[in-house]
Amino acid sequence: MAEFKHASSAKPRFTQAEWQTRVDLAAMHRLAHLYGYDDIVWNHITARVPGSDHHFLMNHFGLHNTEITASNLIKIDEHGNVLDGPPEVNTAGFVIHRGIHMTIPNALFVFHSHAPAGLAATAIRDVVHLVQDSSMLYGKIGYHEWEGLSVDTDESLRIAKHMEKNKCLIMRNHGFLTVGETPGEAFMNMHYLVRACANMLQAAATGLPLAETDPAMWEKAAQQYEAFIPGKYEWPALVRQVERIDPSYKY
Repeated sequence: MAEFKHASSAKPRFTQAEWQTRVDLAAMHRLAHLYGYDDIVWNHITARVPGSDHHFLMNHFGLHNTEITASNLIKIDEHGNVLDGPPEVNTAGFVIHRGIHMTIPNALFVFHSHAPAGLAATAIRDVVHLVQDSSMLYGKIGYHEWEGLSVDTDESLRIAKHMEKNKCLIMRNHGFLTVGETPGEAFMNMHYLVRACANMLQAAATGLPLAETDPAMWEKAAQQYEAFIPGKYEWPALVRQVERIDPSYKY
């Protein structure tokens, strides 16, 4: 960990808005680990740099989520050029996030995960909504067919096309992808997507008949949840949780 300690001189070279985004993004990485959404060094969470159209921040490839801090995030452009930080860029991370940051203006934070609790659901045709809180994602989940390892730059725009106006994307046979205008929204979308998939798998594993529900009821509940923006209430509590465990994320 020694070589990854924060640099006390890092903050002054960033605008206040960029620094806050870095702090939020670092907190998301720590929370991804706490909630079991990370995969050693293989998942990635990104954030668009405030004031830019296509520049975004992402984790330095090779760091564990518990090592990521506001100052050691790297900044890259839409071509994959590193503008700030070491040149170690996760190619798949760049490809998966690039198209969304380029084409979906309100997707300021993008979260990719191989969360084991629900990963098997990526091999199932469609997510079946079974529990109340999954209804907040009803009609907001897209699908992207597996194309092998995401190292083809052309796949980037196809991923963005399948995300479109959705909040979540199931990358078949691969993993999960969520977006948000805030760090809390992107994180909670992931939280409820993984939980919906895990609940579906758990219910199916019982072999018992599933309760039948009217699609109109899921639509009603989805509309009701519009009054509760994901992350609005949860994010401050989540940050306090990270702060209590290890405040080094914000340096």
